Amino acid sequence: MYPRPSGIVTLTTDFGLRDPYVGIMKGALWAASDKPRIVDLSHDVAPQDVTMGAFMLWSAVQRFPTGTVHVGVVDPGVGTARRLLAVAAHGQYWLVPDNGLVAAVLGTAETHEVRELDLQHLRIQRTCETFDGREVFAKVAAWLATGRYGFSAMGARVTDAESADPIFGGEPRVVHVDHYGNLITNVRADGSFYGRQIRCGDHELTVHKAFGDVAAGELLAYVGSFGLLEVAKSSGSAADHLSLQRGAPIAVPSA
Repeated sequence: MYPRPSGIVTLTTDFGLRDPYVGIMKGALWAASDKPRIVDLSHDVAPQDVTMGAFMLWSAVQRFPTGTVHVGVVDPGVGTARRLLAVAAHGQYWLVPDNGLVAAVLGTAETHEVRELDLQHLRIQRTCETFDGREVFAKVAAWLATGRYGFSAMGARVTDAESADPIFGGEPRVVHVDHYGNLITNVRADGSFYGRQIRCGDHELTVHKAFGDVAAGELLAYVGSFGLLEVAKSSGSAADHLSLQRGAPIAVPSA
């Protein structure tokens, strides 16, 4: 059984906020229905950076009410034959291009269902081939969030969606650098990590509970709010201090 829509729609894009694209997309959504509540998850995904977008979408898993509709528009292939997908996973819905943007969400779900948006059935006719955020996703999100269309009406099921997980696939490494310069890894962590040593770049670091456990300017590792191991510099940027970015390997010795 599909979850009942919550009426909440989140938006994740690489549009930025300088241009009117985000506002126009919201306008299209509210034109389809003025009932959804819109949450801006992030519009600061680097241009065409599907991996960064995938992290942002995964970060919403189990952090919104059941039935929330998450829209992800980081789409280097817009205007091509790539498919547009609707996904039911983690008790929520996800609307994305088929380019791996939702792969981490799929890879961490116990069960999921993927459908290809059937624009003919949904009676959507594009007036522009390069703005599917406005032309397609905004409308479908509004309809799905308000129950005008159920998930099964999105289109035919597909089993071959892009599944290469850019976040949790591969070796332990940094997968995101946040606004503060904190290095977020793909290593799942909990309180059992406190006091352990890890290696990041040329530095051996101890896993602490909080930034205040070390003096200002010192490096530390900690269990972040995503339940992942992170590296930070108290009152500074670990990324700048260590000259490390996404993809930097992390060594986590066995306990």
